[in-house]
Amino acid sequence: MTTPTKDKMMLDDKTVLLFEGNLKRIFAMKITRSTFRELQNVILSCANQNKEVANFLFETLLSGQIRGTIPNEKHREILEEVIKDFTIPARLSKEVFERGEFINIITSDLVSQEEQYAFLNRLRRIDGEEFTFMSDVPNTFHLLQHFAGRMTELEKNGKSREELAKFKKEIHLIADRLKQMAL
Repeated sequence: MTTPTKDKMMLDDKTVLLFEGNLKRIFAMKITRSTFRELQNVILSCANQNKEVANFLFETLLSGQIRGTIPNEKHREILEEVIKDFTIPARLSKEVFERGEFINIITSDLVSQEEQYAFLNRLRRIDGEEFTFMSDVPNTFHLLQHFAGRMTELEKNGKSREELAKFKKEIHLIADRLKQMAL
């Protein structure tokens, strides 16, 4: 079985091979909000409920580093391969779990038809979900007014004002762009 010591992690063949095999299975599928929980459950199961071993495997995977000594060279090689293949997907699964519904990227294309202009807007969330919507000039200004109003609400709240203050440079840049557009 597995018995950890302070600087030396003792792993057995079954634990290391189950760990690697389950990671291949988990990350063969699309990363969703439940992937990170599945990862945690699999690690605990592979470690046969031994929390010290589970923590070691979890920290190794997320940090991308083997901390401590692995006496068995075969186990070290497998863990190094696991780090190479699965650290980035594991970190992404954690981000999707924690912030999946947040916006990752926004793009827009200006489209026109018979002197009518609009924007084809695409938003992608951290979890990979994408949304597309059209906005014409009046609707685009409606969105600007809406979000400017939301930022004003932040300014009125003490804690969120501190967060907003971190973006002072960006606020001035936006204000300057709007001033340049003033007809």
